[in-house]
Amino acid sequence: MEMRGQLCGFLFYLIVTSTAAIETLKDIKDLKSTRTALREFPRHGLMLLHWFANNVEVDSSGEMQLHFDPGQGSYGLHCYKDIVPGVPFDSSESLFYSLGDLDRGSARMLPFYVTYDFHHSTESPRKNLDRVLIRVQKSNPTKIEKVYITEYHKDDSQRSNYAPDWTYEISPQLLIQIQELGTDLKCDSSDPRLNFSQCEFLNHQQKAAKVLTIYPNIPGLEWFLTLAGYDIDSRFDIFSRASSFATNPTSNPNANCSRPSVGINDVMGNKAKLEVKSTSGGYAKITWSGIPENVARTKVQIGLYKGRTNTKPLKDYPLNGRTYGSIDTSVPLNPGLQVQLVQSEKTSYYIFFTTTYYTAVWKGPELDEANGIPPVNIRGYQGGLQLYTKDGYACARLYIKKTFINWKNVFNNAWVGFYTSKADDNDKYKEYAWTKSFEKISEDGCPLGFEIYQYESSVNIGPGVQARFMLTTHYSSEKARTAPWEESSTFKQ
Repeated sequence: MEMRGQLCGFLFYLIVTSTAAIETLKDIKDLKSTRTALREFPRHGLMLLHWFANNVEVDSSGEMQLHFDPGQGSYGLHCYKDIVPGVPFDSSESLFYSLGDLDRGSARMLPFYVTYDFHHSTESPRKNLDRVLIRVQKSNPTKIEKVYITEYHKDDSQRSNYAPDWTYEISPQLLIQIQELGTDLKCDSSDPRLNFSQCEFLNHQQKAAKVLTIYPNIPGLEWFLTLAGYDIDSRFDIFSRASSFATNPTSNPNANCSRPSVGINDVMGNKAKLEVKSTSGGYAKITWSGIPENVARTKVQIGLYKGRTNTKPLKDYPLNGRTYGSIDTSVPLNPGLQVQLVQSEKTSYYIFFTTTYYTAVWKGPELDEANGIPPVNIRGYQGGLQLYTKDGYACARLYIKKTFINWKNVFNNAWVGFYTSKADDNDKYKEYAWTKSFEKISEDGCPLGFEIYQYESSVNIGPGVQARFMLTTHYSSEKARTAPWEESSTFKQ
């Protein structure tokens, strides 16, 4: 987690040294004219901007409103008190938030199409450069004043550095255009998909079809990347070239390079889906589907990994020809768990020592501790409730606005109950905890504007588990309930 002081110092440095005005991108054509690097694999800026645009309301006057409070730190958002390069503002009235650092734990809440290339380009130094910056009103953080897209770097001393020459302001009109690409064609000149000759339209259509092969079921993304000038052909070739993936790890000196390989396109073209789910006892469940038959019949394995940097699985199982299925494991459910489709090669050294090398063919998303769901508002109060998991148990987190000074008095008789089904009545909790017994987490890294309090229950996390907030001892005093665990995955569009 970056130190806020480093951000402040370097943002000040950038303002002093930058004299060029920031260009405003008014439509997708302007976005296409930006520097090429933004539109190449494995950069995630365009995917990030697409997701962001579809989580903002823009009215006819250009006023922008976020669907969630950035001060809670969801989706990897974090706040700092200084200035975007070249854009002075009144720090007493506004705040800046940065979105897009995929190394941050809460960035796992972002949908997989945003983080997809990050997971499949582990060695690239360009996989985590892009950021969306938003300036919001301090008194109402969901009210957006400005939006920017930029690059983030670290210098040799690992200090922060936003690049002013790679910073662009995103207009409300561009956000509206991105949103409308997810709807049907309008049949008039205002639709950027129709501003082409018939031949050009067919060419864009072909490129859009390639995007759908890589990123299926994301409304509007295929046209957005196509019209924004993303290098789709090169991106498609990277994951469709069968010769680009070898069966045996290159680090294995005894690998037999003449053996046939499994091509990444064999998996991707069939929309392989790898996920970590939960058993009813709070353990990780490996699930997979869409594996091509010719791949499933090879000696590939399905593995459960603890984070993307680990090269050895916690558990691995042969597919044995199964193109879909699930396996309950004995691994407690924790954030960062990931399912990978792997090939393994055992190498013997002397008589007593054998090493197994694992090479990933395909990877699923990392499990988010809150199942990708931001806090739900406590109705009528400046606070939120979130369900998350730790070590396979259901846990609850309270977000209390710092301006809600007397919350302990107001919530003196408030409590949070844990339920195993959304159909359970409020008096059928498995465990409860008074809000005054929740422990405050460290202020270091705490989202600005909120205090956060947590409670770890002894209830196993599992499908249907839910947390509810009661204001008083009366069961009719419910003010918030979280989405049932795993029934909420559709939220991650």
